[in-house]
Amino acid sequence: MKGYTKLVAELLRTQNVILYVNTCVLRVVMLDPESLSELEEVEVELKQVVEPKRPYYFQLDVLKAIAIAFVVMDHSLTWEIKGAMGSIFWERLSIPFFLIVMGFNMAYSFKYSGASTLRELYSWEYFKRKFKRYVVPFAVLYVGSILVGMATGLWTFNEYTLLGTLPFWGPGNWFIAVLFGSIVVFPITYWLFKKRPVLTITLCFLGEIILQAIMYLWFPYPIDSALEGFIVTAIRFNIVFFLPAVGLGLWFSKGYDLREKRNWFMYIYLPISVMFMVDYVTISPGTHSGVLGSLPNIFGDFFSFVQGFIIGDYTLIFYGYAAFLFLVAMMFIPEKATGTFQGFVQRVGRASYHILLFQIFYMSILYHSISFDDAIHHQIPNFALEMGWPSDLLYIPFYLINLTICLTGGLLWYGVEKRVPTEGKPWWKHLWTKRTGILFGSLMAIVLMSVLIDIIREVIGFNDITGLGAIASILAIIFFIGLSMTLMYKAFSMDGSYDITM
Repeated sequence: MKGYTKLVAELLRTQNVILYVNTCVLRVVMLDPESLSELEEVEVELKQVVEPKRPYYFQLDVLKAIAIAFVVMDHSLTWEIKGAMGSIFWERLSIPFFLIVMGFNMAYSFKYSGASTLRELYSWEYFKRKFKRYVVPFAVLYVGSILVGMATGLWTFNEYTLLGTLPFWGPGNWFIAVLFGSIVVFPITYWLFKKRPVLTITLCFLGEIILQAIMYLWFPYPIDSALEGFIVTAIRFNIVFFLPAVGLGLWFSKGYDLREKRNWFMYIYLPISVMFMVDYVTISPGTHSGVLGSLPNIFGDFFSFVQGFIIGDYTLIFYGYAAFLFLVAMMFIPEKATGTFQGFVQRVGRASYHILLFQIFYMSILYHSISFDDAIHHQIPNFALEMGWPSDLLYIPFYLINLTICLTGGLLWYGVEKRVPTEGKPWWKHLWTKRTGILFGSLMAIVLMSVLIDIIREVIGFNDITGLGAIASILAIIFFIGLSMTLMYKAFSMDGSYDITM
């Protein structure tokens, strides 16, 4: 009886079938009748043994590996070189690929978690998983950024710190804010999608359109003030700005075959995106008119208006092209990794977040070492000019060296995080991890104090020692120093029995 139960359970597990066996079915299957109590025990055992298993798609790891390789390339080459290579049609696909994959993974993650209500989707378990996945590695990067900033004296804390900008800036830093925002937005997006798929995707596209309209009407280029610059940056760091691509991934999670009727819109979306991309790369400096926008008719006027209204190259008018390539990859790349090379690509895809973080750290040091002015202004240095290269062809080995360093550092980081068991516990539950986390919180209290004082100085000012600005600053100092000291006391007073629920 017991052996037969295990055999049936194993067979059902391999087919990824959600098992529900009632006592009536068991009575029919079993040749030797058992008592009702034993049948109920068997049913419970089967339900515990067999659970729905989330399908694995090697295609997603391939796309993430390609995307991270493009990210390193994006930060290794100047805009002039990338533009001459037609980068918008291939190299600039990195972020759209990441976003579409995020939407696709979101659907499967929530589906196989069993959560259906908003209360279940916004569960404590969900936030714990995201904290370990995104926040903890970022905290490690943040500490490293502070240490480098202290050593060089080039660290910065201001209102942009609230958006997730590192004290020692590195290229690609902005995407961290997008990831953190996704933690809050994704559950309700999935919940709406389950109820009203078409409406949800429409709202995803409408979200970017509204944000673009806000910038177009109230904060047009050129930016007039520091406050306007911060608002525009906050909008562009917002996950809502990128929801069209995420929504496409969510939609394709229900079927990624181009021949499906539900994907018919791609045959319209793709050519529209290609036309706008062609127009975009031919726009003359200081205008919004490319080869299509310069046509002397309403057709040209439409292209010029859209190019002036939708600013940037990670926007809804370009996602159709990236979505088409995503579907092609999902249809023709195998679902399972086979062979040594595919296994390596799989590891790169899974470690893509850690590679991104390591790339931010490594390239930040490289930028500041090559050109201080470019790094301060968050620009890509002209490496050939700064380093005296005899030919731009040296960008090829330069990129390959950067890629090797970033892949190696990120893969090692990811491997250590996955393989550091101490005292029979996962690394995030160990005493030293908890102590480090609390000390990081103590450090961040001082950082937030500096940011708040800077904001008070800009908004209220320090006209008088007894004025509102001075009093608010003093209160901020007292609060955050008290918080920092409290956290430091907790960290150093911890022993092996101290526990933090994570």
